[in-house]
Amino acid sequence: MNEISLCIVGAGGSYTPEIVEGVLERADLGIAELSLTDSNPERLAVMAGLARRMVAASGRKIAVRESADLALAAKGADFVVTQIRVGGMAARQIDETIPLRYGVIGQETTGPGGMFKALRTIPVMIEVAQVIAQVAPKAVILNYTNPSGVVTEAVLNHTSARLVGLCSSIPLMQGRLRKLLAAEFGKVEIASVGLNHLGFINRITAGGQDVTLPAIAWLAKTYAGNNALFASALKIAPLLGAIPVEKYGDLYFHRRAELAEMQDAPRTRAQAVTDIEAEVLAEAADLAVQAKPPALIRRGGEGYSGVTFDTLDAILNDRGAMIVMSTLNRGAITGLPDDASVETLCRVDARGATALPTGEIPLAYRGLVQAVKAHESLTVQAAVTRSRDIALQALLAHPLVGDIDIAAPMLDDLLQAHGLNFH
Repeated sequence: MNEISLCIVGAGGSYTPEIVEGVLERADLGIAELSLTDSNPERLAVMAGLARRMVAASGRKIAVRESADLALAAKGADFVVTQIRVGGMAARQIDETIPLRYGVIGQETTGPGGMFKALRTIPVMIEVAQVIAQVAPKAVILNYTNPSGVVTEAVLNHTSARLVGLCSSIPLMQGRLRKLLAAEFGKVEIASVGLNHLGFINRITAGGQDVTLPAIAWLAKTYAGNNALFASALKIAPLLGAIPVEKYGDLYFHRRAELAEMQDAPRTRAQAVTDIEAEVLAEAADLAVQAKPPALIRRGGEGYSGVTFDTLDAILNDRGAMIVMSTLNRGAITGLPDDASVETLCRVDARGATALPTGEIPLAYRGLVQAVKAHESLTVQAAVTRSRDIALQALLAHPLVGDIDIAAPMLDDLLQAHGLNFH
């Protein structure tokens, strides 16, 4: 068995114990070295200490090393997990609150908030990817840095690094749907089309037959209103002929209700996560803790480890696995540019991820996906050029904004709040 080196960039983050747990659960992958790096030395030291205790408690022989120097940490790595958060939770608080003043949803992965997270993050991720390409040219980057799809597009088009964009949202829905549908339809295969956090489960097959519409009808009848995961998605799925990604789909299809809920909430998600992360770090720093901190359950990110190691396994062992993730379109989805990132069913093997041909997006939600894709590609351009005009184009293109009288002053407020200098 090959001895594999895995590097985690942003290892001071609260999801690191989830990755370490996955390493320990997947002994078959032959991971012999775990290298951690982060720009915050205190958080890095805490997570490295916990990682060593988790490894020791498992009885596995895995070397754990840490370094604040990215080049040193990533040198010779076979795989690199990236999970950085530029600006931390303080920046997320700005992203979530300023849009609300303008009557626009404030969320960290889409709309104005997601755009500004991308504007801060893309230049840093390009630098990270360039370093990795130099010190570990064969490494594959497994990216979780949000907004994942936008970061994927930026890195693949502006560096030579190998990267796939991962997210657990659609894979989790696929897994749960397979279980729910088994009693009525038997074993099913489930495909999706769209973008990261704007995906649509649009094809369900059983025994080689397309059962998408009857499956959606059966789900809507059987589970609507009494299944927390699909409650809102199943309200609109029969109309669309597809099931939108849970939670994030609500931002578009229930936008007034989502906006009202955010405006009425006593605390932002950023404030809530800040408290949860403090608990995770406190538990991780406790020398008696030798496993994933209990507080991490409330952080979210279910399925994070599973998607990571299913992907790593598929690339390492050339399995040709079918996994939904983000990569460049390259003609897979008609009506979107070849160099745009898409999140769709991919064949994953030693070459990386290849999006499977899906043809045209159904007209019912094609326009929404195309509009958000235009916004994302303009955001990448704005991040690279530092152009205010392109940033304004990107903000105006987003369906949650769409008003120049709101977009222009909101852009300037966000630029000033984040201290970003665009010309």
